[in-house]
Amino acid sequence: MRIEPATMQANRKQRRAHAHDVAAGMSGRAAAGDPAGIAHEAARRLAAGDAAAAAAVLARGVKRFPTHPELGNNYANALAGLGRLAEAAAIFERVLALRPAFPEALNNYGSVLEKLGRLDDAAARFRAAIALAPGLNVAHNNLAGVLKALGDVAGAEASYRRAIALDPSAASPLFNFGTFLIEQHREVEAVSCLERVRVSNPDNIPLLNNLGVALKTLGRFAEAERYLCRALSLAPDYADTHHNLGTLRHAEGALAAARDCYHRALALRPDMANTWCNLGSTLAALGDLEGGRAALRRAIALSPFVPVYHRYLADIITFTPGDADERALAGLAARLAAFPPEQRLDAHFALAKAASDCRRHDVAMTHYLAGNGLKRSLITYDETAELAALAAIPERFPAPLVRAGGGDPDPLPIFIVGMPRSGTTLVEQVLASLPGVHGGDEMDALDKTLARFPAPETLDEAGFRALAADYLARIRALAPGMRRITNKVPLNFRHLGLLHRALPAAKFVHVFRDPRDTCVSCFTKLFSGALDFTYDLGELGRYYRAYEQVMAHWRAVLPAETLLDLRYEDFVADLAAQARRLVAFCGLPWDEICLRFFETDRTVRTASVAQVRRPLFSSSIGRWRVYGAALAPLEAALGLPPTEDAAATPALAAAG
Repeated sequence: MRIEPATMQANRKQRRAHAHDVAAGMSGRAAAGDPAGIAHEAARRLAAGDAAAAAAVLARGVKRFPTHPELGNNYANALAGLGRLAEAAAIFERVLALRPAFPEALNNYGSVLEKLGRLDDAAARFRAAIALAPGLNVAHNNLAGVLKALGDVAGAEASYRRAIALDPSAASPLFNFGTFLIEQHREVEAVSCLERVRVSNPDNIPLLNNLGVALKTLGRFAEAERYLCRALSLAPDYADTHHNLGTLRHAEGALAAARDCYHRALALRPDMANTWCNLGSTLAALGDLEGGRAALRRAIALSPFVPVYHRYLADIITFTPGDADERALAGLAARLAAFPPEQRLDAHFALAKAASDCRRHDVAMTHYLAGNGLKRSLITYDETAELAALAAIPERFPAPLVRAGGGDPDPLPIFIVGMPRSGTTLVEQVLASLPGVHGGDEMDALDKTLARFPAPETLDEAGFRALAADYLARIRALAPGMRRITNKVPLNFRHLGLLHRALPAAKFVHVFRDPRDTCVSCFTKLFSGALDFTYDLGELGRYYRAYEQVMAHWRAVLPAETLLDLRYEDFVADLAAQARRLVAFCGLPWDEICLRFFETDRTVRTASVAQVRRPLFSSSIGRWRVYGAALAPLEAALGLPPTEDAAATPALAAAG
């Protein structure tokens, strides 16, 4: 989302009001021809909105009174307001030569230096102003902004807090600190801070915009929408708010509405590169791959060195050696070390995808290892706790609990589960091609339902029926009138026992493939969700083995007619036979249309967004082999022989 900074705007308003007040106070005792009268006349012109006339008045005054520091300070401010920054800087130098201990001029000069990109010099002027006038809260506020830009997060926060402590009612420091907190992913604090500003500035557009940003991130969608729509009612042509409303609609799953918001934002400001990026990913999810590629290439043309734009494009194209998209990546490679960690890992994944497409597999794996290693360093993943939770599932859900009967016998839900990147999106696309079947994609309905109920071991019959009713109500609201609704969250494999107890007529489709292909495919994707086990080859392999044990338990305790094991390699080899098997298992009438699944017009928001728009292909089978000995940690964790001695024998072949 786009955050509105507005720091300098607020400071200019403060300086303008201060100049007007000073001049007005002098006017009663000063003639129009002396410095005080000149300052008053300039302030009057400025208050009337004629900044150029104000600057002209002050220019004449400075020429007449060249040693008057207050006039010089006002003139330099006027020049800065007109964008004549170099001239303003020269005047400030003359003013401070006349009066070195002039805190207001030091602060104002610092603001000009900040605009000129001389951040270290700006910080020095702000600190000098504070040393002379510790209570000058605007200097603390301005210093905070420069320190933030310099990467001194702790220093910026301390300066913001000092500015607010000096004047708790001042809107600018509160607003800027709230914006800073959003950037630091501290949205709860940000909302509290920005709400304080809203008391005295209820219709401030940037404020409403930033509140919408923070609340959307917190998942408080209704409140976020209220603020963003209020901002647009006050300023219909405010492009950033259209962009932010688009990201909100995307988070809500309303991708067509998100697309329309992005189009409106770009009609107002065609230079918004991140809006082109969001539009591109949205169009791709809606099935318009060509439109998505064009939008992402436009984003890259506007901002060539933003790695995430290249990564999103890489996910929906196939590079060829020397093509324009690969050449555009050369700039990222040259700047790789200079990027902050989050951007550097995006660059690694984009560069890896290009190298892989161009069959430079050693180069690709070098980038995959670097990108995954960087991602792993940025997250907290407790492997011991995660594996223990998986190992505990058989004891928590023994056969008597799973087969106890009861629950809601509605056959509406189909759960498609497995490991990520195992073929679940393909299987859902086939089912969703059938009349009366809604492909729910990676919906969060089950997570929301489970969050409302205590541990399943504590539920009685009424509790299981209530859980079922809650889930069914959520998915019916997504697609009223459908015969079946799929939920394709792969890691729902953990919940099959609970789901059967609550929804005994629900169908579970378990998709699996060669474990090395599955894990390598995971390792080559930077996921948006919390799949924290996928960024280390050893951890990935150990998680896979734990998942296999869970699925073995479900096969032992679930009724045979409830669970279908579907092997990806078989699906690719004989789509017609396997699709018939799948459709019959789900209790649906056969329709040849599902063999043309790639023509189905539906939203797909997973990493397989491009693949399911194509006819079946087999090139991903055995893909793991090209990475050779680099996969040794994965193979050891999987309990498989090293690559040079291994045969491509899927660990779950017997289950099919």
